[in-house]
Amino acid sequence: MGLSFERPYLLLLIPILLGLVLLLSTKWLKRLNKSKKTWIVALRCAVLTLLVLALSGMSLTWKLNNVTTLFLIDASDSTHSSKGDMEEFIKEAYKLKGPKDKLGVISFGDNAQVESFISDETNFSGIEGKINGNYTNIENALATALSLFPANSNKRMVLISDGEENSGNAGGIALSLQEQGIDFKYHKVEKSAGEEALVEKIEVPERLALDEEFNLVVTINSTAVQKAKLSLVSERTKLSEQTVQLQKGSNKFVFRDKAVTGGFKSYNVLIEPEKDSQPKNNEASCYTNIVAKPRILVIEDNEGESEELVKMLKASSADYTVVNARAAPGNIQDMNIYKTIITCNVQIDSLNEGFRNSIESYVKDFGGGFIATGGDNSFALGGYSKTPLEKVLPVYMDMRGKKEAPKMAMLLIIDKSGSMSEGVAGISKVDMAKEGAIRSLDSLRAGKDEIGVLSLDGAYSWVVKRQVINDPGAIEEDIGSIRADGGTSIIPSLEAAYNSLKESDAKIKHIILLTDGLAERTGYDTLLSNIKKENITVSTVAVGQDSDKQLLSMIANRCSGRFYITDAYTNIPSIFTKETFMAARTYLNNREFTPAINYEHSVLKGVAEGGLPSLLGYVGASQKETARVILKSDEDDPILTVWQYGLGKAVAWNSDVSGKWNANYIPWNKNLKLWQNIINFTVENYDNENASLEITQQGSKATVSLKNKNFENELNSVATVISPSGESFETRLNPVAPGQYSGSFDIKEDGVYMVSGKQELNGELINAVKQGYAVQYSPEYKINSSDNLEKLVAGVGGKMITQPKEVYTGDLQYKRGQRDLTAYLISLFLILFMLDIALRRLNLNKNKLHLAFETAGGKIRAIVRKPMKTGNMVHTANVKTDDNIRPKNMNSDQAGSNKSGTDESYGNIDLYTDIEQEAVPKEKPDKEGSQAKESNTLDTSQLLKRKKFK
Repeated sequence: MGLSFERPYLLLLIPILLGLVLLLSTKWLKRLNKSKKTWIVALRCAVLTLLVLALSGMSLTWKLNNVTTLFLIDASDSTHSSKGDMEEFIKEAYKLKGPKDKLGVISFGDNAQVESFISDETNFSGIEGKINGNYTNIENALATALSLFPANSNKRMVLISDGEENSGNAGGIALSLQEQGIDFKYHKVEKSAGEEALVEKIEVPERLALDEEFNLVVTINSTAVQKAKLSLVSERTKLSEQTVQLQKGSNKFVFRDKAVTGGFKSYNVLIEPEKDSQPKNNEASCYTNIVAKPRILVIEDNEGESEELVKMLKASSADYTVVNARAAPGNIQDMNIYKTIITCNVQIDSLNEGFRNSIESYVKDFGGGFIATGGDNSFALGGYSKTPLEKVLPVYMDMRGKKEAPKMAMLLIIDKSGSMSEGVAGISKVDMAKEGAIRSLDSLRAGKDEIGVLSLDGAYSWVVKRQVINDPGAIEEDIGSIRADGGTSIIPSLEAAYNSLKESDAKIKHIILLTDGLAERTGYDTLLSNIKKENITVSTVAVGQDSDKQLLSMIANRCSGRFYITDAYTNIPSIFTKETFMAARTYLNNREFTPAINYEHSVLKGVAEGGLPSLLGYVGASQKETARVILKSDEDDPILTVWQYGLGKAVAWNSDVSGKWNANYIPWNKNLKLWQNIINFTVENYDNENASLEITQQGSKATVSLKNKNFENELNSVATVISPSGESFETRLNPVAPGQYSGSFDIKEDGVYMVSGKQELNGELINAVKQGYAVQYSPEYKINSSDNLEKLVAGVGGKMITQPKEVYTGDLQYKRGQRDLTAYLISLFLILFMLDIALRRLNLNKNKLHLAFETAGGKIRAIVRKPMKTGNMVHTANVKTDDNIRPKNMNSDQAGSNKSGTDESYGNIDLYTDIEQEAVPKEKPDKEGSQAKESNTLDTSQLLKRKKFK
């Protein structure tokens, strides 16, 4: 053992300070008696000595003879085939450890995880942690190990890896290994080498002009001479496929293509070699940005619906594409080809799920335009309510405010006969009917409207009794309980629905009857007359060719409803949704009116000077709070509404473009100008040259850097990322330098990521910029990856090992343990410092200190000697008193007379009090002040005597 000091030069202060104390004490303490003066000087010397020792960083040191060994086992994908061998290596090393060795195990890939905590027990069974094996980050593993080593121990680190680091930089931590004296050993695992071929990279120009021809250069690496099939794919279209001959090493192939469409365009290259051991490296991606005039996508539900709009696009020389709703693009990459998307009377169920899920991000995050036009299958009647389309559009689908529909009572009658169990693709007609009923429930207003559901077969039963919608979840569960069986009888269920609705206080009462079979043909007249008399409307849905279309049509006509027939069972939910809104009688407006200008806007420039033609109808909706209603109906309903939604813009035209409602606009000479203005409004974007976006990758992290040339003010900056699978998420960009903002996100899949960066100041959009980034397969699957660990081993004085027994060999540089004594020295310093103050301020002297100690001792002895009862037995504690503990002037007789007991202890205290009084010189008190002085003196002996005789 020994002592060490961080700042030994401070020890020179000790003799200087002690000399000053001794020198000054003769002057400052001359009035005190010798005994008290000695105490104070000694305490002050001790206090100053302790303070200097604490400031000098005094520590206790000793030689360490224990060793902590941490094994770092590579669990990345490149070492997967060697996992068993590596685990066995560690288990064998555990068996060979010494009695003073402690071992621990850390597994790592891109992340690191403790498999076995540091212990002297053998508790490692194998790699069990969740490791991201797509990358090898040895630097992170070394840093984790350094943080786990205990302070007072010799340290050994054993790295078991193939050395192919592709994330981080292990060389950057070499200095820390040297400074901590780590005994570093490296057991290299040989990577299994099979015959392999992989796509090394794809090279394509980052930016292209429209109609420009360009080359795609593909580099393929192979470990053997072999043939392979090479395919080039773009936007799910195979552009080329050919069989190529691969030579050993690097092979280059060139594809020729032409930029025929604008926007971001991605490419994928795929090889299928004859000999291959790892399929994960057979595909790679790239992208390019083709600068072109805006391209417009027109989506129609029924053929010919967009005919008049297409004529105007042709007249404007616009670049456009027309597709059926079911062929609409299903991901953000395909949608970004177009600058604006226009839907022509399209119902929501006709659009694929990918389109519905991507439309919001297309507009909000990537600056796309969206225009929805009306008709009897769009807006509320098309099922847009509570969907992403309603989110993007500047109008709510339901009527609000003064136009809000009155209370409605809806009764649904669903055929559950045996034939309703039929269907296609595993989905039965009754399943679609239940989905339709749930859609109707969602379209009604909770807490206000009423709903009831009846199922019919040979008889009828209440699935949901008519009730106000207070618990939609419970009602939905009841609807889901319907099962198909039995025959078909309409009249009993229709009569039950009538009897229930006539008791309702709702202003609007409506029945939807759905069936797929034949029922009774007579006996309806009285019932239908009663229904008509109660102002109850009935709509009917005939499912399939076997249904009684004539009967169902008659019921709908007699009861002022609508008749639907469908062979496509999947249409049933949209029919129910449409019918729910139609029943409110406020959504479908078939009447002539002249739109009124509500707001002067750029879309009316050069259009409205001579007035506007009349329209023949529209779909009712409600304006959103921040939207602009440019044209409104005679009842103040929105007709033409626009707004900014994120980076993009959206327009709602609540009339149609097919000629049914806008017949007077087709021959109007300003109709072309109106639609050019509307489309141009959505095409405008914020792309500018003031900002640039850069994306870099380090392991499984991608870093987004947004640079702004004008950095006078700090801007609120955000990046929206769309993954290859279509997942959308945001990452905040924080300022890292003047005009530069940075953030990161996790890379979870390969392919092309779309990144959109935007900057705002006080809520106003300042900059917007888009960029793509192609993520290739993990570098774990590359051929001939480099191993730089041998340089690291040499740099830190480590050793390459091949056997478990070599873990404990070599000259370990034993270190010295160290315990910092600063805290202890400070604590002792404070205690002595307070004692020094007490001696000086509380007028304590040596005799009083002896008295205090003896008083405490006497009380303790009295407590110990007191008889103690345990149950019915009495025990007496015998304590041997030390005859040596007595005053110097007490003789042996006095000491002997003071036996054990409380009275004797107080006798000693009284004796000490007498001694103290004799030791203090007596002064002659004056007659007037003697009484006052006596009253101000605390007579401890008298207090103790009074306590004694209580």
